Amino acid sequence: MKTMRAGRREVFSVFFFFLPALVILSPQAHAPSSSQAGPAQSPQWWEVSIDLKTEGDYKLDEGGPAFSGHYSFTVRWTGCLEKDDHDYLLYRLDCRLCDWEAQETSSLTESPEVLTTKDFQERPVFTLKYMIRDGEDIHLDFVIERMAVPLSRPEDAFPLLLPSSEQNGQQESDVDYNACVIRGSNRVELPESAIYAGRVAKTFTWVWKHQKWLPHERQAVFTSQSHKVVMSLSIIPHFPRPKSARD
Repeated sequence: MKTMRAGRREVFSVFFFFLPALVILSPQAHAPSSSQAGPAQSPQWWEVSIDLKTEGDYKLDEGGPAFSGHYSFTVRWTGCLEKDDHDYLLYRLDCRLCDWEAQETSSLTESPEVLTTKDFQERPVFTLKYMIRDGEDIHLDFVIERMAVPLSRPEDAFPLLLPSSEQNGQQESDVDYNACVIRGSNRVELPESAIYAGRVAKTFTWVWKHQKWLPHERQAVFTSQSHKVVMSLSIIPHFPRPKSARD
């Protein structure tokens, strides 16, 4: 497994490298002291795991024939974090799509056409871009890549936005993802000192919804999409083994 040392900085700017199995947590000037974190010894490394569950719907309506879809999936990301001088190194061990179900119904004909999971060639792809220290907190920047729907009529397809953290915001999209969070919060953060004090287990939940009229050659079409998210973050510190009396 390859590693990379993060460079030191005097300001909290974001500077990172992408490697298939490595994400860098932005460095800090000093680790939290034992008086702040609790344990007298600093952890040697941390286990990190993310479980993200999503359920959503989408619809395209032309004032007549409509396309509607429903989907659900679970993503699990695992890795480990270790101290590297005044920096951190975060290794990705595994990232997998644990569950994936999708269905789309087209009402273009008298007998509705139904597409199922096997008809969806695209699958949700989770990308943890980086973890960044901002002040006394650590923020996660992640996104699940967009998909095009409806499948039944590709010429009318629009981007189906999937969950992302507030730190990411899906800047490349025409839609302001963060502005469409209608309940809860996608601000995924925790105090940096917490990872030195013991195991961290935190759950984040939010509901997202977006509706829009889109111009079309024949007439404007109405699109609607929404999803709800439950994300669990676990960080487990591993401390050095205590020295025996013989040491």
